[in-house]
Amino acid sequence: MRDKFKATIAVFGKHLIPTDTQKAVLDEFLAKFEGKAVTVEISKPASTRSLRQNSYYWGVVLTIIAQETGHSTEEIHLAVKDMFLPRKFLKLGSRETEIRKTTTDLTPTEFSLYIEQVRAWASQELKCSIPSPNE
Repeated sequence: MRDKFKATIAVFGKHLIPTDTQKAVLDEFLAKFEGKAVTVEISKPASTRSLRQNSYYWGVVLTIIAQETGHSTEEIHLAVKDMFLPRKFLKLGSRETEIRKTTTDLTPTEFSLYIEQVRAWASQELKCSIPSPNE
């Protein structure tokens, strides 16, 4: 039995507003504890990428690749997101829909790994050198 439920849920007007999916999962989870006490902990969500990381990504990494290829930084951003961010597929009725994380949702550690993947790809595929954040 899964004994923890963790989700980032929006708050409006001093109320938690879960998505339909979150509500369904939470209802199923709470049913297992009917008549028992549970511990509820509320905190800020884990931090996402830092402004410094974002500035380096857009101002250095994407800019160098854009200059090398002749594409815009936005086009490069969309292309490398497609190459390196994880994919998830949801079945909705008879259709299958692809869901992908965005870079704004990545933690600082995940974003660093993503940037390193982009830098390694650019070095290998495009033969362009992108300085590390500390250079």
